[in-house]
Amino acid sequence: MVKLLDRVKMTVSGTPGTGNITLNAAEAGFQTFAQAGAVDTNVVRYAVTDGTNFEIGTAVLSSSATVMARTVQQSSNSNNALNLTSNAVVFATLSAADLTGNPAPRWTTTPVAEINLAKDNSTAVTLSGVAVDEGGYPIQYSWDAYSGSTLYSPSNLPPQLASAPVISSSGVASLVGSSTESNAGNFNFRLRASDGVNTITSTTNVALDFFYTNNLVGWYDAAESTSYSGSGSTFNDKRGSGYGPALTLHTTNTNNTTYNASGTGSKPSFNASGAFSFSTTHNFGTGQSVVLIMSRVVDGTLALNGDPQSGGQLGMLINSSSSAANSFGSASWQLASSSSEIFVDKTSLGTGSTPTRAQVYAGLTGSGITSATAAQMHSLVQTDLNLSGGFAVGNANGSPEVEIRAILIYNEILSSANVTIIHNKFKEGYPSSAHMPA
Repeated sequence: MVKLLDRVKMTVSGTPGTGNITLNAAEAGFQTFAQAGAVDTNVVRYAVTDGTNFEIGTAVLSSSATVMARTVQQSSNSNNALNLTSNAVVFATLSAADLTGNPAPRWTTTPVAEINLAKDNSTAVTLSGVAVDEGGYPIQYSWDAYSGSTLYSPSNLPPQLASAPVISSSGVASLVGSSTESNAGNFNFRLRASDGVNTITSTTNVALDFFYTNNLVGWYDAAESTSYSGSGSTFNDKRGSGYGPALTLHTTNTNNTTYNASGTGSKPSFNASGAFSFSTTHNFGTGQSVVLIMSRVVDGTLALNGDPQSGGQLGMLINSSSSAANSFGSASWQLASSSSEIFVDKTSLGTGSTPTRAQVYAGLTGSGITSATAAQMHSLVQTDLNLSGGFAVGNANGSPEVEIRAILIYNEILSSANVTIIHNKFKEGYPSSAHMPA
């Protein structure tokens, strides 16, 4: 393996002839082999010219990198050593032979598959990728990016970035996210490592996400394997241990509740007709908000805030114990406060007891929300709930069929602006408005 050196060009001492070359001084604007980093025993690639004659080969350095023991590979003297005069000039170079069969660099630290940008226009998020070249050639790092058919470069940045990424010589890329919410979205960042001939790349999905997570104490999503494995009755917080407690699907009070791996928009969900209950013994407290991302699969009468036995009940029903989820209509059900507000697809239906079953039904089936249909996923939000005894979602009377994608629980009363952010976040995950309303 030869050692490659930059900007080395030197005169010779004496008359080398066909033997070892004793180096003299660097030419103006160049450096010596030693200055370029060569040490004794290094094998270097060299070329030498003497008038119109040339010679290319490898040499072993000695005497503080001032003497070269030549092995000639090509020359104008029938590939034999030149009989060098004092006019000879030696320089470090790269030969085509060095590139023959040269393997591409390989990653020793592969960049991660996805990162989230900070959204403050100043904080850099780092992405590390370390590559080596087995031929010993130095690695140069660069980047490009794409989203769909759109290509990005340092002169054409993705909107999610506030400035062009900076990549250190060790392969650490620093990415600064935009603080403008309208720039939210994703793009593919490609870190490139090159030895000057071959290049390897690694692609990382980069997200600028303005999703509202303040006081988010429970985040359950059937489309996330970290939240639901696809079997069993336990629904975990998608962020892992240390976040929201497990919710349990009470199958004894459900009617044909199933996990649907290809629900609306190819997003997994739970499908149920009849009572559909999640509950937990965890004490969430009062002043909570609950978000359902759900679809009405079959038309039916819907209600919120009331005895689930009195009509088709769907929504934020609070249970004082995990076992009571098996007895709908019992006195243990707790309702929302008089200031509770209900939103369907970002639109407020009113506070307290103002929203009627008809309003909720209309919102979820199309007459109340532009372009909404019963077959789409919708965001259904109720604020200012008392979750001190537990939590359950129910749909009684057996006839309406429901598809639930996600449940989110916030330890605060959500504003309409926050409801919009949450709705838009889930909307991004669907391929078109045919699956989730605007």
